[in-house]
Parts: sequence; structure tokens; C-alpha cells
Amino acid sequence: MRKKLLMFLCAGFLGVVQLAVAQTPSAPVEVPSGCIAASDIATLSSKKDLDQRHNVLTERFQAWKARADAFNQKYAGREFDADSQEAKAGSVEQSRLSQEAQDYEHAAEVFKTDVDKFITVRKPRLEQTCPASVSAVDPESVRIINAMNALAKQLRWSKDKLTRLNKALNSLDLDENTNSTAIQISRTWQDITARSQDADLVREASHDGGLGFPGAGKQTPGDNDCTIFALANATGLPYGVVAARATELIRQGEWHSIDDRANPQAVIEKRGLNGGEVIMLAEVFGQAEVVPSSDFAKTLNAGRPVMINVVPSNGNVNGGHEVVLTKTFQHGGETWFEMMNSKQDPQRRLFLSSKELNTMLQENGVAFRPNPETTPKILRTNGGF
Repeated sequence: MRKKLLMFLCAGFLGVVQLAVAQTPSAPVEVPSGCIAASDIATLSSKKDLDQRHNVLTERFQAWKARADAFNQKYAGREFDADSQEAKAGSVEQSRLSQEAQDYEHAAEVFKTDVDKFITVRKPRLEQTCPASVSAVDPESVRIINAMNALAKQLRWSKDKLTRLNKALNSLDLDENTNSTAIQISRTWQDITARSQDADLVREASHDGGLGFPGAGKQTPGDNDCTIFALANATGLPYGVVAARATELIRQGEWHSIDDRANPQAVIEKRGLNGGEVIMLAEVFGQAEVVPSSDFAKTLNAGRPVMINVVPSNGNVNGGHEVVLTKTFQHGGETWFEMMNSKQDPQRRLFLSSKELNTMLQENGVAFRPNPETTPKILRTNGGF
């Protein structure tokens, strides 16, 4: 990268000058991609720092190049009187661009050295293939996962529950569909809602088992407690039981802010639960397993409902809505699903095809299995949820 970037060219005779940016610096080197497990906090933090520095350097490089191109367009190939105002202004701009280019190249060299060090130290982790149970997550997700695992240990969960929890927390965000547009999603919801009473679908869906009627209830417009309804529907428990456990979980969850922990009901109503909290509560009431969409039908046929996070009906891809798949069946040579949606009446079921499900799906599903030998206990007096 150590090259002369700018030149002041003499025209060959006294009093006339030509100005030009002779060479453009190189873009910053790329940060290597690869699988990084959620538990490898040091690697995640280092990579995040390098990614941020790469973004800053790239913006800096592109801004310089745009100014240099504009400079060349104005001055290259033209002759100016050395004493003219235009020549003097061009000379000042040329000097500024030259200094900025040298400063950028120095920063890019330092960045390249740090990337080389990162590759040398972290190469084994960067070259591994991501297993199905490991998600590459950012440091904030790592903090939340670690806090959830720590709380479960503090509450003396069994070894089996701790193992399932950690596996599920690190598997949740692997099945996201980022290709659907807001219009496609909104239209899909309209189609699903419009066919809810289709006689053929109702008849075909009724052949197998699934969750009974009615559901836990219908959520209040404006509230974001769809996750509470989904958990209640999947577990067969009253809304109030699930809400009470969820409130206690937020109150104890150190991944939340102090204000949130002091007012967990407001958290539920305004934001709802995150995916990790859904998993923790499913483990409180039974057993939770994260399953990819390719296993939804098999899981449902085994008698386990699947909670899924989908894009809401308004098409907001940054939002989320929790629903429950209750059964699967064949229709028109395609796999279809029955769905409980707390935005609908609890006596009503919706039906969607595999293609429609893929359009809306945001992440892997959480399958619930009850513990036949146990029943949910009342909140403990020591504050454990």
C-alpha cells in the first residue's frame, strides 16, 4: 500500500500547471467469516470490533474516492495559470486529499495487521463447520444466554434441564427467512385469514389429534403478550399461570434493565417475551426442544405442539408474533399446518401451507413436551419462578 497517491504535474513550460489525483488507495482488507460458537466470547468480541473498524474504514475510503473523482473530473487534463485562483484552490484541495490518503493508508495498514493476528489466533474456530446446535451470535446475545444459564443453575435445575436449555438457547436463530417482502407477508396473512373456515381444510385437519378447543383466549389489541398466549396454548395451562411465571422470570432476569425488572408486567404488555424466555418457561412447564422447519411435521405428528415466531400481519419484518402450530396434514399433495393465533377467537383455527409458513417464519420453532409425572408448581416463596 505504500505508494505515492497524488502528483502535481508540470506542463513543461513556466506559469502553466496541471492538477490530478494520480492513484487511489486500496479498500480495507476483509474480515474472515466463519463459525463462532456463542460460548467463545473473546472471539465474538474481537470479530465484532474488527467488523466495526472495517465498516468505518470502508466509509472513509469511499468518501475519499468520491472527493478524488470529483477533483479529477474538475482538474484532470486541463491547464491553469499558476497564479489563478482556480489553480490555487485546486492545489489546496490536492494537498488535503494527499494527506487524507496517507492517513487512511496508515490506518488500513494497522487494520490489516490486526486482521492477520486475528486469523492466526482464531484460525481453528474460523475454519470449523457450524453444527446445527450452534448459532453465530453477537456479544449481546451471548450476555443474555449466559445470564439465562446462570439463573437456571441458581434455581438448581436438573442437569438434563440445564443441558437442554443451553442447547436450545444456542439453536434458536438458525431458520430465519430474510427474503420475504412486507407486501408478500401481508398478502399471505390475508390469504390465511380468509380461508379459516374452508370446509375441506377443516375436514382434513380434523382427522388427526392436536390441541383441543378452546384456546387460552384472545389477546387485547395493543398488548404484546402473544408469547404468553402461545405458551398457555402449547402447555394447556391457564393464561394467568403462565403470566405469573413469566412475570417472576423477568423480575429475576439480570439480562433485563433495573427498570424492566421492577415492572415486569409492562415488559410483557409492551414488548412481550424474547425467544430465550419462551424456552425457559417451556422448560419450567415441561421440556423444550428447538426444531428446524424441516422437522415441524414430524414433531407435530409425534404429538408435540410447536411455538414459532413469525412476521406479524402488518408485514413489519423487524417485528415478531408468536403462534402455535397444533397439527399437520396433507392437502392438495402439499404439507399443511393448523395454527392457533391469539389475535383470533380461541375457538378458531387457521390453516397455512408449508410455502406460506416459510414466507412468514423468523426462526426455529420451540417444541413442547409435558412432563407426565409432574405438574407445574405454585411459585416458590423464595422467589424462584
